[in-house]
Amino acid sequence: MKMPSEKEIVRLVKDVFDIEIEALRKVRSNVGGNFYSAVKMITECSGKVVVTGMGKSGIIARKIAATLCSTGTLAIYMHPAEGLHGDLGVVKEEDVIIMIGKSGESDEILSVLPVLKKIGSKIISITGNVRSTLAKNSHVVLNSEIDKEACSLNLAPTSSTTAALVIGDALAAVLAKIKEFREEDYALSHPGGTLGKRLLLKVSDFVHPMDEVAVCDPETGFRDILIRMSEKNLGAALIVSGGVLKGIISDGDIKRILMKFTKVEGLTAKNIMTPGPKTINYDTLAYEALKIMESSGSFSVMPVLKNKKPAGLIKLHDLLKSGL
Repeated sequence: MKMPSEKEIVRLVKDVFDIEIEALRKVRSNVGGNFYSAVKMITECSGKVVVTGMGKSGIIARKIAATLCSTGTLAIYMHPAEGLHGDLGVVKEEDVIIMIGKSGESDEILSVLPVLKKIGSKIISITGNVRSTLAKNSHVVLNSEIDKEACSLNLAPTSSTTAALVIGDALAAVLAKIKEFREEDYALSHPGGTLGKRLLLKVSDFVHPMDEVAVCDPETGFRDILIRMSEKNLGAALIVSGGVLKGIISDGDIKRILMKFTKVEGLTAKNIMTPGPKTINYDTLAYEALKIMESSGSFSVMPVLKNKKPAGLIKLHDLLKSGL
């Protein structure tokens, strides 16, 4: 086997893109009232969406089911062969079934049809053959017909699976818009992802409460301040009087004092603290706190208030470590 030149490889890759783009143009031209019917059927569904397909179509079916779930439509994937051996038990009359098949004549898909009809579920087919057995037994047919596969032999599912996937994406995206699916809703199903963390986690999830914080009053002497800060080891002390936050002393403040004064015995918290420090509310999104602390360039800790009362400290290091 002789390796083609770089120029030839680039040309071949672009050919694949062109073939699949043209396939999508053809599928787009067939979009009409059938898509309205499919969206309406799923919107009015009181059950779930069951997506199924065999072979490469099955892989696309899994992806479509996952996309529907993550955008607010309850959906599962069912392998048609496994369906014939017990998994059809998950299908109920109130469900909508999306069946994917390029030819619409797959043995496994056709074997499932009689049971689905007996159950009474509504069927949406995504197929490249609108005259197929699958299409004839569907309540709604979404035409995914393409002229050719991107495979050089015109055999391996490439353009056809891309077409089916985009149809599924279109259904999911339109359904999400109709349901007014929000970022907050998306975050609930993606709590482990960055977006989920940014929309769900609050300052309260990271706060070091007051019993973990070095707390001094304005008259606390320098030596006692150092002892309390060393014991708590959070890099700062909160100066509180009468339940009100008066100021903050950070490790940086201590270093600056030691560099400035040779005698510190007479210094108290009120001489050292930063009065009226920047604070963050207990219920604020943690990501907002992170942005404030990063933009300042000088906040490694920040006092947290709850109902205008000191509630603890939040550390920049903790926020960064969380992956926000």
